[in-house]
Amino acid sequence: MTQEIVDTTTAKIPLRTHWVPRFLTSGVEDWDLRDLWTRIDTWDSWCPEWAAKAEIHEQLGEKALDEGRLVTAGQALGRAAVYYHFAGFKFYNDMTQKWQVDRKAWECYRKAAPHLQPPAERVSIPFDGTQLVGYLRVPPGVSRPPCIINIAGMDSRKEEFQTLENEFLARGMATLSYDGPGQGEVWEKLKLRSDNERAAIAVLDYLESRQEVDASRIGMYGWAFGGHFAPRAAAIDKRVRACVSMPVRYDLADWDTMGEANRITYRFLFGEVSNDEGKELASQFTLEGVLSGLTCPYLIIHGAKGDSVEEGEARKAANDAENAKLVVFEEGDHLSINIRYKSWPLMMDWFAEQLSG
Repeated sequence: MTQEIVDTTTAKIPLRTHWVPRFLTSGVEDWDLRDLWTRIDTWDSWCPEWAAKAEIHEQLGEKALDEGRLVTAGQALGRAAVYYHFAGFKFYNDMTQKWQVDRKAWECYRKAAPHLQPPAERVSIPFDGTQLVGYLRVPPGVSRPPCIINIAGMDSRKEEFQTLENEFLARGMATLSYDGPGQGEVWEKLKLRSDNERAAIAVLDYLESRQEVDASRIGMYGWAFGGHFAPRAAAIDKRVRACVSMPVRYDLADWDTMGEANRITYRFLFGEVSNDEGKELASQFTLEGVLSGLTCPYLIIHGAKGDSVEEGEARKAANDAENAKLVVFEEGDHLSINIRYKSWPLMMDWFAEQLSG
């Protein structure tokens, strides 16, 4: 696989090809991003520069909130949450700084949530003696809609998904995005593990208690490494009516060659373990022998220009699952997010069809 790399102006940060479209898609303003690239030249400056931008939007949101301009407040605080999230994105140089901006992301999104259009309801879901934290959004005017459970990847969090959720909501589907073990607000209590699909199943259990949605029409979407756990959950729990991985990681057998930035992230998710401990834990992650139990419709979307998941992994997963459809975008990046005008409508319309009636 060719590892495609673009760099900031001083070429000191390994900015992967899908980062820029991902930032923009998640709500980062183009001008802010351009300005950040003139200011950031090393990882040491990454977090404080992003945080400074986030603070601008946070202040705009707080002012709007004080003045009763609630739509504006929701928009600005939602942006601030995304900026703070990316301030801590892969930033392990200074954990004090990282935890500060991570907490600011959670705080800003919590304030934004009631004022989003439609609102996001903060929910707590019992799991393994603690609580998973998520946000439920329901499309207005739709009686008991189907619901999509969004499973985040190794460096994504629930605060990043507002734009994604909006596209589902526009098609009459509710969404529940959450932090699972090793992610966001849950990290301090639970670390990433090879059976993380159990958390997704706990979310399924929770949705059965919510009369606002139709728990007989649940879809599961796995974003990046979430694409590993979505089909695992769907293979175990037949309440899942449809499943999407974009893309699918079959296993973590490439630990030694996956790139230092990714290894560091996985080590953090595992609980700040050593490289050797991380490699041992990574060896437990595989879809081998799992996907034969996946019987619901399963869509795999793969970007051929991605720099971390081989197309062979997608083809292997598609061969293992009896009801799988594989779509490869030759021009797509790791998340096919550089062509989301193609990949997202394909996925969302497919979900709407599978979950209709």
